[in-house]
Amino acid sequence: MKKYGSFKRDFNFSDFDQPMALKLLDYVGMLNRCMDSAIKTGNPNESIMTFLKEMGLALNADRTYIFQKNAHGHYDNTYEWCNEGVTPEKETLQDMPAEAYEAQWGEAFANNSGYLIRDMEGYKEADPIMYQVLKRQGINQLVVSPFYFEGNQVGFLGADNPSVEQLDLCIPLMQLASSYMASLLRHSIFVEKRGNSTDTLTGLSSEVAFNKHLLDEVALIKGTKSDVQNDVVYFDISNFKFFNKEHGYQEGDKLLQKMAAVLRREVGTYWIVRPTSDRFYAVIEDERVDDVIRTVHDVMEKYSVSIRAGIYPISASDESPEIMMDRARMTANTTQGNYRTYYTRYADQMEADMVLSNYLISHIDEAIAKGWIKVYYQPIVDTFSSKISTYEALARWVDPQYGFLNPFQFIDVLERGHLIHKLDLYILELVCRDFEDARKKGELSPVVSVNLSRYDLELDDLHEQINAILAKYGVGRDQVRIEITESALINNSEAVIKDHISRFHEDGYLVWLDDFGSGMSSLNSLQTFDFDLLKIDMAFLRNANERTPIILTDIIDMAKRLDIKTLAEGVETKKEYDFLHSIGCVLTQGYYFSKPLPRAELAAKMRDRGLMVETAEEHNFYREVGRVNIVNPDFSFRDRLNDQLSEMPAIMVFLEEEGQYKTICANHTAEEWAQVLGIKETSELDDRLNRAVGVNYALLNQLLKAAKRGEDADAEFEFKGRQGYMRVRKVAESTSAHAYISKIVIFF
Repeated sequence: MKKYGSFKRDFNFSDFDQPMALKLLDYVGMLNRCMDSAIKTGNPNESIMTFLKEMGLALNADRTYIFQKNAHGHYDNTYEWCNEGVTPEKETLQDMPAEAYEAQWGEAFANNSGYLIRDMEGYKEADPIMYQVLKRQGINQLVVSPFYFEGNQVGFLGADNPSVEQLDLCIPLMQLASSYMASLLRHSIFVEKRGNSTDTLTGLSSEVAFNKHLLDEVALIKGTKSDVQNDVVYFDISNFKFFNKEHGYQEGDKLLQKMAAVLRREVGTYWIVRPTSDRFYAVIEDERVDDVIRTVHDVMEKYSVSIRAGIYPISASDESPEIMMDRARMTANTTQGNYRTYYTRYADQMEADMVLSNYLISHIDEAIAKGWIKVYYQPIVDTFSSKISTYEALARWVDPQYGFLNPFQFIDVLERGHLIHKLDLYILELVCRDFEDARKKGELSPVVSVNLSRYDLELDDLHEQINAILAKYGVGRDQVRIEITESALINNSEAVIKDHISRFHEDGYLVWLDDFGSGMSSLNSLQTFDFDLLKIDMAFLRNANERTPIILTDIIDMAKRLDIKTLAEGVETKKEYDFLHSIGCVLTQGYYFSKPLPRAELAAKMRDRGLMVETAEEHNFYREVGRVNIVNPDFSFRDRLNDQLSEMPAIMVFLEEEGQYKTICANHTAEEWAQVLGIKETSELDDRLNRAVGVNYALLNQLLKAAKRGEDADAEFEFKGRQGYMRVRKVAESTSAHAYISKIVIFF
C-alpha cells in the first residue's frame, strides 16, 4: 500500500461490497438533500457546513474543509469544520500561493485525480516544504479531492487525519462529494470577497461594482425612472480550454484582453465584468443588444475563435445579481452544440430546465446505483442481407421523480457537468451484461455500437476502462463498435483524436463517425481521421431539394472509394430505404424498422416482422459485399474500361446459395434494362439466370461459375444489333454463400 500518491476521481458502486455500497448511497442521499436545500434557499453555506460536519464525523476526522481559488489564482480556506478539541485553521489559511499546494498535488488535480497521504513521514521525501506546513498543523494523514466548474479546477475538498479504519470509505466519499461542490459553491462568499478589485488582466469592472449596478438597474425600473430596457448579457469563447491547450496560456490571456477590448468598444459603457476565465457579463440596452453581439462575434472570428452569448432582460421582480447573471449564462448554454445559433434570449422554461439540470447532475450516481438508467436498442439493418447487422445502444433514464427522460433531456447536462463518462461507461456495462446473458441462454446477439462523448476522450484511462468492462463479461472486442460524434473532432485536438482512434484500432475495435455532415469540417475529417464507417442523418434528405440525392449519392461514392462503410440513420419510410439500397448504402437505421426498445421487446418485435439477426459469418460476409460500389462501377473493377463511348453500365450484385443466384442489388441502369426486357420483378430475372434461358443469360451464368472458380470472367456479346461487354467478379464468400458483382456495358 503506497504511503502517498494520486487516486482517480471515479468509481463504480459495483466495485464495493453491499454494506459499503449502501453506506455510500446514504451519503449520496445526504448530498442530494444538501443540493436541494441550496437550490431552494439560494444560499449554499448552511448545506455545505452540514455536509462537512457529517463527513467529518463519519470519517472520524480532525478537520474537513474547502479551499477555493481567488481572483489571483491563490487558495482561500473558505469553509471549515473542526472536531471537538481541534484548533480552527481557517483564518490563517487565506491567499495561499497555489504553488505551495500544487508542487505534488497539481499534477493529480490536472488529471482529474485526488491525492492521499497515508504516512506523513514518508511524504517528507516528496515535498519537504509542504511536509513542514502540514506537520505544524498536526496532520498525519490527509485526503484531498479537487472540484471543477465548467472545465476549470477551482478548488479542493479535504479531510485531515481520518481514522485508518475509515480510509476505504474516505476515498469514494471524497470523490462523490467533490463532484457536488462546484454546483453548491457558485454563490459562495469567496465570489464576493474576490470581486472588490478591478480585473487585473483586462481592466474591466469589479464584480462588486457590477453587482451593485445590476441592483441599481432594478431599482430604477421599480421607481419607473427608466424607459430603457436593459439586458444582462453573458459572453464566452467557445472551446477556450482547447485554445489554451493548442496555443498556451500566454496566448489565451492575450485573447481575453482582445475580447475585453472588443466588448468595451461595442458596449460603450463601464458595466462589463469578467468573473473568471473566459466568462464575461455586460449590461446592454435591449434595442442595441443584437447588433452588439453580432459585431463581437464577427470581430472575434477574425482571431479564429467563436463566441456564444445569452440575453436576460432585467425586470422589476429581480432581486439577486447572481441569479440574473446565472440566467444569462444558462441561456447561452442552450446554444451549446448548435452550429447555427450562437446567441439566444432567456425564456421562462429555461428556469425549469435549470432545476432539472441540477437534479440530474446531483443524482447521476444514485441513478446508476439504483438502476434508473436503462439501455434501449435500435436495430441497424443491412440492405444487402435484409437482416439485422447491429444494434445501437441508447441510454434512457426512468426517474422516480421526473418519470421517463429522453436523452436530449440529460445528455447535454451531463456533458456540461463533465459527468457523461459515468453514463457512457455504465451503458457499455449494461450492454456487456446483455451479451453475457444471451450467451448463457444460447441466443444469437448482433454486434452493438456504443456512443462516446467528446468529454469521454478527456479520460486518461478511457481505453483501460472500456477493455476492463468487456473482459469482465467475456465480450469480444469485435462485438462492439465505438461511435464518436463529429462534434468531438471540433472540441479536441487533431492529435488527441488520432491517438484515440489508433488506440481503438490497436485494441481491435471498429470506430464509427456519428452525425457526419452536422459540423462544418466533414470532408476534412475524412481526410484527417481513419474512421471505419460514417453515419449520415436522413434529416438531410428530408430537408431536400433537387440537389440532395446527388449529394448523398456522391457521399456514398466517396466513402466507398476510401473503403469506409456508410450507415443512414433516421430512415422512416420504405421509399427512403429503397433509395439508399439503390445507391449502395449498406446499413440503415430508423423508425421504419423500430423505435429504440428494451432488448427483449425489440427481439420479439423483430421476430414478428420477420427480421432475423445475422450470424457472425454472415456479418463478415456482408461487410465484404458492402464494399461494392454500384454508383461508380469502374472503381469496383479497378482496371477501368474505356467506356467513354458506352452507355452507363448496368451493375448488379448477385448472391449465390446452394447453386442458385439471387439479385440483391442493382443500379438504375440495370433496372431500366429490365423494364426494356419486360422484367417487372428481380425474381423473374433470377429465374431466367438460374435456368440459363437465352444466350445472354446463359453467358452470364457461365461467367458467374467461372468467377467462383477464380478464372477470368469476361466476354463480349451482342444485344439488339449492338456490341456489349460483360464482366463478373467475386466480392465475398463464406462457407455457405458467394457474392458477385457484374458489369454490363453496351457500346454505341
